[in-house]
Amino acid sequence: MAGRRNPQRRSTGRGRFHPFLSAGEPLVDWWIVPILFLCLTTAVAAPLRADNAAMERLFELAVRPTLVNKCVRCHGERKQEGNLRVDSLEFLLRGGDSGPAIDLEHPEQSLLLQALRYEGPEMPPDRPLDTRTVEQIGRWLKGGAVWPKASAVLHGDGKTKSASDWWAMQPLSTAPPPDVAGDSWSRTPIDRFVYAKMQEHGITPAPPADRWTLVRRAYFDLLGVPPTPAEIAAVVHDPAEDAWEHLIDKLLDDPRYGEHWGRYWLDLVRYAESDGWKADAYRPHIWRYRDYVITSFNEDKPFARFVLEQLAGDELAAQDPAALTATGFLRLGIYEYNQRDARNHWNDIMNETTDVVGDVFFGLSMACARCHDHKFDPILQEDYYRLRAFFEPMLWRDDQVAATHDQMEEYERRLQPWLEATREIRQQIDDLVQPYHDRKWRDTVDKFPVDIQACFHMPRADRTSWQQQMAYLVERQFEEEGGGPLKSMSKEDKAKYEQLQQELAKFNHLKPSPLPPLMTVSDFEGILTPTTIPDDPARRPIAPGFLSVLEGTAIGETLLAEATAPAGQLREGTTGRRTMLARWITSPHNPLTGRVIVNRLWQHHFGRGLVDSPNDFGAQGSPPTHPELLDWLVRDFVKHGGRFKRLHKMLLMSATWQQSAVHPQADQMARIDPQEQWLWRWRVRRLRAEQIRDAMLVASGRLQPQLGGPSVDHSAARRSIYVKQFRNRNDTFLHGFDMANGLHSVAVRDATTTPLQALLLFNGDFPLEQAHAMAERILQEVGPDDWERAVEQAFLLTWGRLPPVEELMAAQHFVHDGLRAPADEDKIRQRLADFCHVLLNTNQFLYVD
Repeated sequence: MAGRRNPQRRSTGRGRFHPFLSAGEPLVDWWIVPILFLCLTTAVAAPLRADNAAMERLFELAVRPTLVNKCVRCHGERKQEGNLRVDSLEFLLRGGDSGPAIDLEHPEQSLLLQALRYEGPEMPPDRPLDTRTVEQIGRWLKGGAVWPKASAVLHGDGKTKSASDWWAMQPLSTAPPPDVAGDSWSRTPIDRFVYAKMQEHGITPAPPADRWTLVRRAYFDLLGVPPTPAEIAAVVHDPAEDAWEHLIDKLLDDPRYGEHWGRYWLDLVRYAESDGWKADAYRPHIWRYRDYVITSFNEDKPFARFVLEQLAGDELAAQDPAALTATGFLRLGIYEYNQRDARNHWNDIMNETTDVVGDVFFGLSMACARCHDHKFDPILQEDYYRLRAFFEPMLWRDDQVAATHDQMEEYERRLQPWLEATREIRQQIDDLVQPYHDRKWRDTVDKFPVDIQACFHMPRADRTSWQQQMAYLVERQFEEEGGGPLKSMSKEDKAKYEQLQQELAKFNHLKPSPLPPLMTVSDFEGILTPTTIPDDPARRPIAPGFLSVLEGTAIGETLLAEATAPAGQLREGTTGRRTMLARWITSPHNPLTGRVIVNRLWQHHFGRGLVDSPNDFGAQGSPPTHPELLDWLVRDFVKHGGRFKRLHKMLLMSATWQQSAVHPQADQMARIDPQEQWLWRWRVRRLRAEQIRDAMLVASGRLQPQLGGPSVDHSAARRSIYVKQFRNRNDTFLHGFDMANGLHSVAVRDATTTPLQALLLFNGDFPLEQAHAMAERILQEVGPDDWERAVEQAFLLTWGRLPPVEELMAAQHFVHDGLRAPADEDKIRQRLADFCHVLLNTNQFLYVD
């Protein structure tokens, strides 16, 4: 079932437990299992993880700045009009002369919200807030008015003051793996760090998991799909001492590795294939960035190169289509196709890009310093705009292709015959559509504010970078808004246009296939608009730069020197700003970013990072449980070129990773360490959304192994990473199991258990289709008469092993008992499909132990 099972529950036989019964209880008939599944799943419909990160983020981005800038002057520590203070949650709940300012039970009735809406008292008294800000405060109230615990009042008690107070910016520890007397458990240096912590807290490790369990765990961990029964048997029965190491090497060389681990990165960078907002238009070419990520993981690309290509692939002198494709990272933000407020639209795009870079590479909530100095971390508001300044000259480009200079020249050569043959027809088409284009340009441009219109009408050579950005937003709407320029074409002209298009199509045999189009970026080549801090009356230009807290420190000076050193050849016309940022991030001397990326890998292997707040390495985040181990791993990662596959192998070869989920003294260990932060057993985890869907396709035999290419509909039998991902359409099977929505950086997905998930598994079309396909596969493999073998094969395809003898007999009884009387072929298939459907709903299928 979809709920988490108890890893301590055991049974006799082959070590598997029944999904519903404790050891010693009588088995129920298998026909009742789906009913129990639905009931029990509904009964435990509580989220496994209560994460207030989204509400805290909303507080920092919208609520706090509003209260500080608009309210605290009259309702703060120094002055309390109406006996009301709004600078802490306690004061808001207490309220003033009119009563409590907020009502958590009925947030819509909160006096604060009524005043901001001008539905009674009118606050602020000079003029109302914009609608968006009021809506954000309303959402915050509905979300429980989450007030970060580190903040007693709005001036921010507990703020980290300097780099010396900030653990994540301290130099990496040089502590060697510890030697613990009597340590016969450790196999690797990793284990020695872990075992020392266990001994320090009076904890003992769990025994190693059996081979069946480890093989299934490794496949899901590295490839995201289950092993076949033959693949499990090959490892389990391999007597070679290096059988396990050989398996890890084999899995890391499997192209499915990139498909699985690339998905973690796509979550971080908020990858989606649509614009967002109401229209949520599909982006037909952004999939090339997804394929770039998959390929980079499969090639074991060094982390420094991986970062450089995504932040500044367009700045590199050598024409590398892959590097240009990589800058699709900078095109993943949301876009509103009919937004006339181009100024604020582009400002939102720049801010969101800055926010995500801070989340992904710094592991810091830089967004909290957008409107004011960070309240808890030593991040100044100026630091935020220093980071944004790296991206200020950036233009979105939709006219680039994934091709080298030679490939483009060859394309132009092959295109010439077509151009010559179609010159007259194309001229007729141009003459026909020109009046409609002219009219559409006028209609499009006139809808924008006058100052934005001026940017569009200005010659490109005279524009600043900001004016070019405004002109781009206008140009986008010419094609996309209102159905395009030809929507209003007359009936006669439309008939003529279609006829000319048919004539043009006769020459298609002369036209070469188009070069692959890209969504990418480049820097503006002319006058650069400076970055400034909003509301700064002096409009002081902010140059690209790094965290102020590091200025004057040894680490800060080293990083600055490395980032600003001559970078070799850059492409002509670029500023080189983003290359400088990438070099700062990936410097081998940068302790922050090294810790962030290594912690991310640990998190996905063990279910929780050594730092349990992977996108927050600041004061509000969690300190590392094993700081010396984290630093040792970072040093090793940097020393060996920042390659992920070596780190994967180190972790999977460790005794720590190979522990069983069942500990013989679990109750005693849990009393000492209820959060399991000292890693004394394997943490049981439910499969991610994509893993559940892909594992069903593997069991049914329908999974298509094709790598890469354009995304497909969710009904296609390809891996889930290739399914079209829209931001505002969350009605697919994947979204029911907490798939990331692409709206913001996701380091840790929600892990919920809901009645909807039970219904999706029990009644959803997709699981039912896979159950029938699986039954058909089994009948083809074993024949329609060998029921015992058919049932065994069903277990092997879903669980990876056979159940205890009594469970196997009960399953065979369920499948065979209903067919004692003569049964036609359709009844045979349906009975077996029902049984396969039950197996796809069990914990043994849905969880990894």
